[in-house]
Amino acid sequence: MTLILTERNLEDASNVAKHLKKEFAPVMQLPAVEGLRASKLSHSLGVHRMTCQRIVKLKTSDDATPHLLTQIPGVTGLQEFLDALIAAGVSKEVLSGAHEAIDSFATFLNCIGLSQTKLATALSLHYESTDPEKRLQRRTKLFDAAASLMGQSMESTISIMAFKNHPSEAFNFEQIAIRGYAGISASHSAMPIRLPINAAFSDFRKVEGSEAAREPQSLIDAFCTTPLPTIDARMIKEENLAHIINPEHIPDGELFDCFASQQSMWKIDKPGMHKSIWLYNDYPSRSCTFDVYMPEGIALHNSFSADCHLWGTSLLAPPEDLWMTRFSTQLEYIPLGRGISESDSPFYTCHKELTEHMFNIKGWNPDEFFGFRCQMTMPVWRSGICLVIEEH
Repeated sequence: MTLILTERNLEDASNVAKHLKKEFAPVMQLPAVEGLRASKLSHSLGVHRMTCQRIVKLKTSDDATPHLLTQIPGVTGLQEFLDALIAAGVSKEVLSGAHEAIDSFATFLNCIGLSQTKLATALSLHYESTDPEKRLQRRTKLFDAAASLMGQSMESTISIMAFKNHPSEAFNFEQIAIRGYAGISASHSAMPIRLPINAAFSDFRKVEGSEAAREPQSLIDAFCTTPLPTIDARMIKEENLAHIINPEHIPDGELFDCFASQQSMWKIDKPGMHKSIWLYNDYPSRSCTFDVYMPEGIALHNSFSADCHLWGTSLLAPPEDLWMTRFSTQLEYIPLGRGISESDSPFYTCHKELTEHMFNIKGWNPDEFFGFRCQMTMPVWRSGICLVIEEH
């Protein structure tokens, strides 16, 4: 029998626990029970001491959660306890509600096909895999291993972008973007660090380089560590322009920051109803913040959501529908609202100033834009953070 619990199973378990706790509350206040320790209760009722120790959980437990069902006696033990109270002179009518709650417990276990012991195992497995703290611990181990293997790591990966409609015939969108890393650590034996370009998809089709007129990236001196690292532009397969950070002037392993800006013009003939923008987590990073700002017209006529996927597979499914590569929800999606008043980030102290700098490059008024943020602590290495944009 499977040990996998569904959300419906957990909801039903919570309801059973609440029912038991409610109906046993007056039972635990009966003169034959109230104030007695487990050993005394066991002796007076002739019930096993362990059963009495566990039944006290129905009174002392603060929450009626599914875990309560694994801490109290089983169906047989609960029934034996009530039978002992009847033998001690408590009327059956007083205990009718408790009997009904026990029946609900038995019905629940029968429906999911698990004993109380196997339910405890199933719950342990469920919370082991879904508990946020457990997930963070596993991602932290992945970060440590990847940083050791690559000889590179980032305190924070940051991407901030703003889009605006463009009225000319040659282009229909223009964009300004800032991409970089805070707290870069790189050994001199490691490869240079690439500043990648965010990927964009329109109706499950990748927006190709021929549809974008990109200016070269420019280092943002005010947000880069001094002495500045060098940045090289290299052609890959005669199509993709890669910008490479060479930390040759930085002492081995010493932390440094590097940010660059880039302006682009876009000509997308058929933007489509389903659009997405992707940030690729190339390097092990302790945090990731991906902000996208849209003008009011686009922001109010589209819905926004976030997702996280394994990057770089050869599967044929479209990026927005890669359910077979999707990581379970660990990414935080935050609407930032109008302007940049809410753009501070716990991961980088100068995040708001960096955002202001981006808008100043184009002379755009940030109050004409709405912001959307995807962020994660210890993002999954080699994953793609995705902001999904869909027309209403």
